[in-house]
Amino acid sequence: MNCRLLFVLLVFCPLFLLSQEYSYTHYDSRDGLGSSTVYCMTQDREGFLWFGTETGVTRFDGTHFRSFTKEDGLPDNDIIQVFADSKGRVWLAPFKKTVCYYYKGVIHNRTNDSLLQKLRIQDNVVRFAEDGAGNILLQEVTRMHLIQTNGQITTFANNGSRPWSFVSQIGSRSAGGFWVMEDGNIYILHNNQFTLWKTVPYVYDHIHFAFANMIQDKLFYRSSPDEVNILSLNDLRRISCASNQKYEVINSAAIDSRYAASCTLEGAFVYDANYPDSIQRHLTGIAVSNMFKDSEGSWWFTTMGKGVYRLNSPVVLNAQLAEKRQVQVQSWMGEVPASKELKQAINTFNLVRKYASPNGKWEAQSQTPFTWFNHLPIFNLITLKDNTVLLGTKFFLQRLTPDLNSMIATFYPITVKAMCAHRNSIIVTSQSCVVTLDQQTLKVQDTLLPERATCVFSNNDTVYIGTLNGLYQLLPDKRLVNLGEKMRSLQGRITDVKEDANYVVWVATAGDGLVGYRNGEQVRNFSRHNGLSSNICRTLFYENGILWVGTDKGVTRINVLQPGFLTQKYTTSDGLSSDIIDAIYVTNKKVFVGTPEGMTFFDEEKMTSHSRCDLRFTDITISGKIYYAADAPVLIPHAKNNIQFNYVGISYRSCGDILYRYRLLGLDSVWRETRGTFLSYPALPSGDYQLQLQAINKFDINSQVLTAGFTIEKLLYEKTWFKLLIVLLSMTLTSLVMWLIIRRIRRREQEKTSFVKRINELEQLSRKAQMNPHFIFNSLNSIQQYVMDADVTGANKFISGFSRLIRQTLDFSSRPEISLEEELDYLTNYLDLEKTRLENAFNWSVYVDKTVHPAEYYIPPMILQPFVENSVRHGLRFRRDKNGKVTITVKREKEHLICILQDNGIGRKAARQYKSISPINYQSKGLSLTADRIEMFNREHEQKITMHIDDLEDENGNALGTRVTISFPVI
Repeated sequence: MNCRLLFVLLVFCPLFLLSQEYSYTHYDSRDGLGSSTVYCMTQDREGFLWFGTETGVTRFDGTHFRSFTKEDGLPDNDIIQVFADSKGRVWLAPFKKTVCYYYKGVIHNRTNDSLLQKLRIQDNVVRFAEDGAGNILLQEVTRMHLIQTNGQITTFANNGSRPWSFVSQIGSRSAGGFWVMEDGNIYILHNNQFTLWKTVPYVYDHIHFAFANMIQDKLFYRSSPDEVNILSLNDLRRISCASNQKYEVINSAAIDSRYAASCTLEGAFVYDANYPDSIQRHLTGIAVSNMFKDSEGSWWFTTMGKGVYRLNSPVVLNAQLAEKRQVQVQSWMGEVPASKELKQAINTFNLVRKYASPNGKWEAQSQTPFTWFNHLPIFNLITLKDNTVLLGTKFFLQRLTPDLNSMIATFYPITVKAMCAHRNSIIVTSQSCVVTLDQQTLKVQDTLLPERATCVFSNNDTVYIGTLNGLYQLLPDKRLVNLGEKMRSLQGRITDVKEDANYVVWVATAGDGLVGYRNGEQVRNFSRHNGLSSNICRTLFYENGILWVGTDKGVTRINVLQPGFLTQKYTTSDGLSSDIIDAIYVTNKKVFVGTPEGMTFFDEEKMTSHSRCDLRFTDITISGKIYYAADAPVLIPHAKNNIQFNYVGISYRSCGDILYRYRLLGLDSVWRETRGTFLSYPALPSGDYQLQLQAINKFDINSQVLTAGFTIEKLLYEKTWFKLLIVLLSMTLTSLVMWLIIRRIRRREQEKTSFVKRINELEQLSRKAQMNPHFIFNSLNSIQQYVMDADVTGANKFISGFSRLIRQTLDFSSRPEISLEEELDYLTNYLDLEKTRLENAFNWSVYVDKTVHPAEYYIPPMILQPFVENSVRHGLRFRRDKNGKVTITVKREKEHLICILQDNGIGRKAARQYKSISPINYQSKGLSLTADRIEMFNREHEQKITMHIDDLEDENGNALGTRVTISFPVI
């Protein structure tokens, strides 16, 4: 059976693919590079790239550029050499007789560094080298300077007894010390001694340090204009490569132990020690000044006037367009039968270009004209079982002979969107319908769907038709099922359908990612969150368990037959000519990718997935002051509580496509995501914090977790000693308050006890005062008189009243309060006795208001008796007639009970005069005790008892008696 030829169909305006070139990522001054003229570059210990330019030195982290100039401490802006040592210093050689180095955010020069002040440099420093012990060797053209780790500097101006003639190269020696090349002589510098090791045929018309270089004990040098040598300094094995170079050499670059390069005005020529006859040419027509290999294995090219380039992949070739006025609108890849020699690709309207399957290269003369449809774009191509070829165009479908030279049949008119073989028929989708055609005659057999379709797939049993509105399934019994009704993910635009060996139907959608469907259920869904380059899928290709998905952001390779569904992404950073993928074809691990920019070819087995992701703090800003990360203070005053962490994930192959995860322990334990390269915390509470940060590059490679611990100093009131002081003061104050409260309570208890005691005393005194000795004596005399007069009835009556009064006094004295009725009864009993004793010298009366019910009102016991007694003893007693009168009136005014005791005695003024003339042997204390009782009552109650005494007089000032008004609160 004949071999099959690969046809890659690219639909353009009439443009040609004239050349195949590698893919590069380009940076120049518009991207932030200090200058487009770059002399040299290096990579420091932390992973940053440094570029020496004509306007200073520029640091690059894969995302940001930062330039340093004379304003930052450079002795001069022209930097002709850069070198990174193992201590983290970046040595800089300006176009001036001096050197400087960058370390921890500061450029050290002769003005601020004591070590550099010891150097005596007479010419430009053209190279640096470091041995395994950390000693640094600086090379001038005819002198060298050794900076030892202890700070001692040794200058080598002579080789033995003679001065150095021309030092062409220096390099580190793995066994210790340095290699030094003088013209063609190679010396070993060890322990400050030079030993001649070997002489090589270093002969060239223009002897210059640019024609040799060293790396990893390998010497790259020219022995003649036509020969380049790679010499192993360990085993003396020499590999010669024929350069046959006609361009002026700018520099020689040792990339690694295998590759070396000549940098010329017309590009870079790379020599391979494993394949001496194979020379790679890069950046044709561009003046390349140097080459460098970074930690990810990528090659970098510095140029004179064009900035820097990174080779995306050395195994990816791109068929570039000669002109880029317009881009393609469709593309397709397929196989057709032909000769055994070449694979072929259709790339214009009327040309078939042949591509070799092993290397993807095309032959200039391999073009086949298609004159019968040279004005129509070709949308689709498939090969039938009889090796004939079907070409679908914008207006018709054609069946061609296997050699593509003759047309067998034509179906017209139809705009072919997609087609596939189904048993003995052809299913064709168009802008208006889906039809089946006879494979031989291309005549219509049936209409399957009367609407626009985008793709079609058949496994010779079931047909899947993709439309703008979802996916349809045509069963063997001709039933058409809308799968979008069952699964929401299949309701949108369908772009392609393929089936794997496990009978899983993979459906590419234009927004919902990739959907796996089997037996009426969704078994898998890929999106940008779980490995897919983008949710917008454009094309699919399946081969040997591998599903290739073309999206608008690159290609995703998915192993659909293995558990875990291992994915691999390919984008422009890997060498693709564009991230917009229109077509994919894979055969024997050789991958062809069609894009609007042309075709990309690569060998899958040679594609390396080596990448790394390093995370670094660039600086930390605290309250406006910038610190190098290692020098930032750990304890931050609360007044300067404004922190910003600036960081970057270094992964040059990711081209800035890096995701960051972070959390600040002490504030939040949840991991959060961002694509920004700084975190700002303007006002954190006091406490201990630890920032944890991780970067994830485009290849899903995680960096180490970067941590930064710090403490926000506590405010005065948050400090422990202050809290203890506050606690102590609080305890003291609490104790004092408690002591005062207890003291007050005790005092009140004492006062209450004293008050109760005083009340008891007053009550006892009151009881005594109620029945003073004079009254008792007089009462007994009255009883005696009744006995002497043999007035038994009168004596019995008086004794009964007297005994009743005594009983009431004893009874009321033990009670806190009595009713008004009981008080009035007590007073009437007392007045009856006094009236009898004084031989009816006065009368008395009691008036109670109708609104007052005496039994319902309560007052302190025997509180009115002293006033009544005072009226009788001092007011009525001294009247000359027996017309004395005592009136007791009780009424209510609002919330008070008013008791008025009034007599028509001689008055208080006259009573005092009688008292002075005829003093009474016994002075009653009833009134003063009653006043004390009222005062005690008022002290214990909010509602007070008030007492007021009025002297009654006529118009001439003559005494008419006394009136006592006592107001009791209604309780």
